[in-house]
Amino acid sequence: MAAKSYTAVLAGKYGVGKTSIFRRLMYDKYTEEEETTKTSAGNSELEKYIYTTCVGDDAAPVELTLWDTGGQECHDSMTCNYYRWCDAAILVYDTSDLISLTSLHNWGKMAQTYSNLKENIVIFLWGNKADVVTDCDSARNGDIALQALMSEFNIPPSLHFIVSAKTGANVHTAFDSLVRDVHSRRSCAGNSLIAPEEEENELITVPENQVNAGSRENSQCSC
Repeated sequence: MAAKSYTAVLAGKYGVGKTSIFRRLMYDKYTEEEETTKTSAGNSELEKYIYTTCVGDDAAPVELTLWDTGGQECHDSMTCNYYRWCDAAILVYDTSDLISLTSLHNWGKMAQTYSNLKENIVIFLWGNKADVVTDCDSARNGDIALQALMSEFNIPPSLHFIVSAKTGANVHTAFDSLVRDVHSRRSCAGNSLIAPEEEENELITVPENQVNAGSRENSQCSC
């Protein structure tokens, strides 16, 4: 049985830990965000992580490609092109930085605007840096902003995770939930996005030299 293929992208303010989350998933190790983002920006590449697993009662094979745009947020034409093929967008904020949470309004709108699925793109919300202690006032203000954002993009509590790229807490749980949720939604919808190489000529495709050829494939499928 051929694997169902889906695509997701990490999005959010600079410094919230997108690349650290990506590296935690890819290598199961922690790297400081500043170091990893500078490396990504210097290489002008987008990295991808291909994850294969089996889901559902029939153990259907599923493949999800996760793109990390860390350090490339200034290149609108590049990041918008990746939104186009996304089944899901993971909006990431820093649990100790209220501005990083409120700024996700723009990232969510960008995902809905540029994805071929428009408002049907699945939006997940991940709060990173669970290992950092937050004062009470910031926590209260964060709760208000969080509820407003979840209401705006119809994000149910089941799609909101608090994670820590540093300790690894909840990262793989959140990602497994993403894979299963996207597969369930797309299977019910009975459709999938057209792969970039099958796109009609008038649409823009991403040059191969912008893709990290060293991306790692990880298989968790026991079927």
